[in-house]
Amino acid sequence: MRTVKKLLAALLAVLTIFSVCAFSASAATAPEFEVKLVSETASTVTVRFRLTKGSFNSLDATFSKSSDLTECTAIKASDAFSKVATITTNNVTGMISCIAISAVKAPIDVCDITFKKKNSAPVDERDFGVIITSCSVTVNSAVGGVENPDVADDVVVKILFGSFALNQDSIAMNYKQTVAVDYTTNYKPEQLTWTSSNTKVATVDENGNVYAAGTGSATITVTSADGKVNETVDVKVSYTVLQWIIVIVLFGWIWY
Repeated sequence: MRTVKKLLAALLAVLTIFSVCAFSASAATAPEFEVKLVSETASTVTVRFRLTKGSFNSLDATFSKSSDLTECTAIKASDAFSKVATITTNNVTGMISCIAISAVKAPIDVCDITFKKKNSAPVDERDFGVIITSCSVTVNSAVGGVENPDVADDVVVKILFGSFALNQDSIAMNYKQTVAVDYTTNYKPEQLTWTSSNTKVATVDENGNVYAAGTGSATITVTSADGKVNETVDVKVSYTVLQWIIVIVLFGWIWY
């Protein structure tokens, strides 16, 4: 009878250990990532893959794209990430494989990915996707030891960015002339705010149309409601020859 009791006690202990280990593994917290816009031109777009929450030890991910994007031309690991982990890239498949000696902890930029565009239209969230095929994290078991469960199915990847590409950094214009800032975006007009550093020289409306109110220099700034756009254009306004004649000869400085 005592032997049976000992066997039952041993069996109960083993079951308890397995249940605790299973709970520890299932309680592992999956990391969170985001994809955000770095830069965009008429022919290319670069996005950044960033760890925003949690940590991981190893990761395999593939970057997918819409038909508006063509080949992946570059995958570059960030300098900070290269110091804590090794990353293998494949531009043909858009795949990365990361292995770290110790856990990679958020926040940290993992890599920048550059794609070619079929046309000059701005990209948006629908043009990108990330498939996580494996992701291991470190879990300290309640019974001692360390486990590395795969939490790929629970990894969260947020693709949250608006696209804004400024196609010029300066404008030279004449007094009383109106020039539209050259830019491409998928933001709605009400999501962008345009301001001038010197309204006596240049004013700007809600669509980025600049009016030369006087001669001199001003800086036009555009920002987005989500805080992801903050770009500037330098404006220089001068008189034409005819305007100089009006100002100097015809006393235009009084009435013009």
